[in-house]
Amino acid sequence: MNKIYALVWNQAQGCWNVAHEGARRRRRSGSGKSLIVAAASVLALACMPSAFALPTGGVVVSGSADISTQGNHMSVNQNTDKLITNWKDFNVQTGQSVTFNQPTNTSIALNRVIGVNGSMIMGTINANGQVFLVNPNGVVFGNNAQVNVGGLVVSTQGIGNEQFNAGNYQFSGTSKARVVNLGKITAADGGSVALLAADVLNNGTITAQNGRVALGAGEAFTVSFDGNNLLDLQIDSAALNALVANGGLLKADGGHVLMTAKSAGAMTQTVVNNTGTIEANTLSQKAGRITLDGGDVGMVNVDGALLANASDEGNGGVIETRGGMTWVQKNARVSTQANNGQTGTWKIESEQVAIGGPLAYFGINHGDTLSRNLATTNIELASSKGDVVVDGAINWSSGNQLTLSAAKDIQLNGNLTANGAKARAELNANGRIELKGKVQLTGSDSSLGLNHGADLTLGKNSQVTLSGSGAGFDANGAKYEVIQNAAQLQAIDKRLDGRYVLGAALNGSGSLTSIGGADTFTGVFNGLGNTISGFTVNSNGGNGGLFASSSGSISNLKLASLTVKGPANNEGASAVGGLVGSNTGSISNVQASNLQVRALDDQDNQIGALVGINHGGSIEGSSVSGSVAGNTSTSAAGGLVGLNTGSVSNSHANVRVGGSMGGQAPVGMGGLVGINQGGSIADSSSSGMIGLDSNAYAASRNLGGLVGYNQNGSILRSSASGTVVGYYSNNAGGLVGFNHSGRITDSSASAMVVGLGMDTAGGLVGLNQNGVLSNVKATGVVHTQFVSSVGSVVGKNVK
Repeated sequence: MNKIYALVWNQAQGCWNVAHEGARRRRRSGSGKSLIVAAASVLALACMPSAFALPTGGVVVSGSADISTQGNHMSVNQNTDKLITNWKDFNVQTGQSVTFNQPTNTSIALNRVIGVNGSMIMGTINANGQVFLVNPNGVVFGNNAQVNVGGLVVSTQGIGNEQFNAGNYQFSGTSKARVVNLGKITAADGGSVALLAADVLNNGTITAQNGRVALGAGEAFTVSFDGNNLLDLQIDSAALNALVANGGLLKADGGHVLMTAKSAGAMTQTVVNNTGTIEANTLSQKAGRITLDGGDVGMVNVDGALLANASDEGNGGVIETRGGMTWVQKNARVSTQANNGQTGTWKIESEQVAIGGPLAYFGINHGDTLSRNLATTNIELASSKGDVVVDGAINWSSGNQLTLSAAKDIQLNGNLTANGAKARAELNANGRIELKGKVQLTGSDSSLGLNHGADLTLGKNSQVTLSGSGAGFDANGAKYEVIQNAAQLQAIDKRLDGRYVLGAALNGSGSLTSIGGADTFTGVFNGLGNTISGFTVNSNGGNGGLFASSSGSISNLKLASLTVKGPANNEGASAVGGLVGSNTGSISNVQASNLQVRALDDQDNQIGALVGINHGGSIEGSSVSGSVAGNTSTSAAGGLVGLNTGSVSNSHANVRVGGSMGGQAPVGMGGLVGINQGGSIADSSSSGMIGLDSNAYAASRNLGGLVGYNQNGSILRSSASGTVVGYYSNNAGGLVGFNHSGRITDSSASAMVVGLGMDTAGGLVGLNQNGVLSNVKATGVVHTQFVSSVGSVVGKNVK
């Protein structure tokens, strides 16, 4: 938290001290009003002497210069390109001035204070070249100070003569003193200003148009100049409790403003603190740059205003705020707008990032801070080591871009909403992306990018809306076509190997034709949490379902109130499912409700509320409710899948499975899977009612709460509730009707089993032939009449 301090005269010590603003202020005659300085911690500035004299005790130790004093003015006429002068004291009182007349604007005058007092600059310093001022006792530029130089470097850490003359501007030492500016420091066009100390505080104005302003806190520094004589700064060694703070104005239009610190203290300690204004606006089409850098462990506090706009020609600039922790205050104002060019970018980096919610102290306290600033800048928010967690809502109406990047995972619990044209949201995670909130990009030509090293998961209520004209979507470098209406959905027929996302809910009352027909969908379809509802889906031959056949990937889709009909008068066997007739690909996170699926043809068929046949494919994290009706040609009917030879995991069905059954023996009807033929079922359940509507004869009919006929298949950690009704069938079980050489492990049944005129009935398994049961239980009631073999767990075991 910032505190206000004042420079006050200490009569007893004959020097300036720093005191809290509540302290009694006294003025020494002729000294002017007391000076106010903002700091983030209590100042411990060295005792400053009364500055009634110009610099004293000057001795040239390298180079050549003529030093003269006339009244309140000192002139240093530098004869060589480089000059080193040792001073006992270097002070400039109000009304006094020091002028350096130098050979060129790249000439440098190093002024080293070897006395015990800090420097008080209350008056004026002028130079056509560069001035270095080194004082281990501290330096203060008072509020009346006026510095006009080609360039300026002020440091409390020392530099040797040989280093300086060789152009190796390396400053080091153990000084804990501060550099404070309350006045006005101006560098020439293209020049630079650098203030270097363990603590650097600016409450005045520092300007370097087309140049660089650098405030650095540490114990050792390297200063270099590029080919354009612009200063670069590197902190080589950290200082205990280092701090660089700005409560004034730092301005470098067309250039670069840098606030940087390396602290040897704790990560929770603020090392870079901006509460003032920093400007690096575009100048002559040259974009500016602002950097607040707390290193890998320091905390950066972002408040005040950071501006890198382009009011005339050119693009907006770049603003970087990074640290071990980067804390953005609610009222921070950041802008990189461009009136006639491209908006710039604000980059925020922290070890881990949280927006809103209980972890907000790691990052941005309020989602509305981002929302407000997205009106004036693109924002890139990144975690350097951990996760990005968004608990607050973020909304913007501009066409700007929000980018979230995580070294690990991204968890979006809040909502992202943008309605501006060309707005974009991009999420990049080395780990997984978990969407629990809603993402809505509704403006024209808006787009969403999702790049993830691990899984992409959508929560139960998550939904992505891309409803504007020309909307775009990309993931892991691949572009997708955005489906927004039924005609576009049906047009997938034209490119079955394409990549598609559903950008909006499709609510209809008309009909669709199974996608693909006699051909197989081999592409990618991601529903993004959107719903297709109200349609009747007809097959035009082959298999039946929203997709007739798929070997591709279908995910994150919701289906509601669909009526799906199998093909009529098909010449061969068919598979009918609410989503896919025959699946050899992957299906994940598909949630379907109130589906009505029925077979029509008179040929052998397999039917499931979600998938007819899962032939070596995978179904994960999916659920379905509704009804399935087979016919006298149906050999497998299931609440989720008719016939499974692949894998089913973390899935659930609450489906009324009924109708007639016949087809080729053996016949299976199950609450989840009709026939599990060498397939695997894990962590899944069913809760519907299973029972034939007709007493028509069918060979080897098997009914189960979870699986009708389990042949060489595995069932793990799964369960069934609901009711199994078997009339004149062969086998009925609360979990499995007929377990033929299958394995059932860690599973249970609480379903009621009702059997009449059957061979076997069991609370868990009707007939178990060469099957393995391990850690299983049955708690449902078994009601039978005219049943040959009945058991509370297994009706009959045979080898």
